[in-house]
Amino acid sequence: MTEIDVNRTSAAAGRPPLRMGIALLAAALTAAVLAAITPWPRGFQGAPTGDAELMAELEDALGSQHWQHVAAARVNGDEVTFAGTGADEHTEFEIGSITKTFTAALFADAIDRGEVEADTRLGEVWPDLEGKVAEVTLESIAMQRSGLPSQEPAPSFGDGVMSVLSRYIHTDPYRGNAADIVASLSDVEVGEPEPEYSNYGFAVLGQAIAEVAGQDYSDLVRYRLTEPLGMKETFVPESADGLSHGFTASGLPAAPWTLGGSAPAGAIRSTTHDLSIWLRAVRERTAPGAEAATMRADFDEGDRIGWAWFITNKGAPQLTWHNGGTGGYRSYLGFDRETGDGIIVLNDSSNDVDAAATLIGAGAGTGSGTTADTEAGARSTTEAAGAGEGSTKGGRS
Repeated sequence: MTEIDVNRTSAAAGRPPLRMGIALLAAALTAAVLAAITPWPRGFQGAPTGDAELMAELEDALGSQHWQHVAAARVNGDEVTFAGTGADEHTEFEIGSITKTFTAALFADAIDRGEVEADTRLGEVWPDLEGKVAEVTLESIAMQRSGLPSQEPAPSFGDGVMSVLSRYIHTDPYRGNAADIVASLSDVEVGEPEPEYSNYGFAVLGQAIAEVAGQDYSDLVRYRLTEPLGMKETFVPESADGLSHGFTASGLPAAPWTLGGSAPAGAIRSTTHDLSIWLRAVRERTAPGAEAATMRADFDEGDRIGWAWFITNKGAPQLTWHNGGTGGYRSYLGFDRETGDGIIVLNDSSNDVDAAATLIGAGAGTGSGTTADTEAGARSTTEAAGAGEGSTKGGRS
């Protein structure tokens, strides 16, 4: 009896247990299905548009990824050159955290209008606030050192679950509306006033400016920024209805992001045509609130910061820049204030385009790097929710 038992044990040791075999088979089938439905990296898609030389340089800079539609603009002084693949200068993209430069401009413009001051506290905007959060200043938010958390608190348990799930089903993770953003301040924990990228902070900043101005954030962007500059292709969407979608890094569809009450952190949609107007107006200080791009303090080893805008702290040229990322888009905008040269790249996949900074001039870099769905590192809209695919520090979307 004992010998038989030993022999059975020896035979079982020679092959995987049945449950393990089933698990391995299931894993193999799952991998096969995912491989079948997931597009592999395949370079740039669509017909080229605009300047062939710029597009060739951009392809070299960005490398081999799964790209869908890409549009770029190179600014040399007053001259603008456009290029793209499957897109042109009028193709609409989500710009992610580049939106923060618009929110910062609204802040600077509100100061010029006498509506707020740099050191206006949240408790002055919303008198019902108490405790540490009431002492947070608008400027500390604009300089990414307010102590506010990086992401918006979920309005409810169900919203929190959906925000987590959005990472896997590629939908907009931002659940709260403007009222939810304001209400969340009553319970939020405020940390030390140290440099830390916060999408939630910029949601609060945008809603604070809307509160003192008596207008919705989207109306402020339109009436105070885009209309005066003739940027007819730039807007804050009110809903996802009719909006184009982007793609994940592997080429799967990703739903559009409108961000609800967090729109000031990353909801704007625009084109390279309009962003070339924005870049030049900020560079030349003719944009409303252009003072936001003034360098104010150190942010980290690689960058200094103004209000939203980052300024490279090492090497040459010294670039003023921001990038962005949502579930299906990545963006980069940067310029050398000394030479007037700049680059804008918009892309409807979650592959980073920060390397485009190298096209501004020899030795140009993105600084620290970020992610927006931005997961990798954290300065993009996507990062904002931790629900997108990711960017890196260059991506402070």
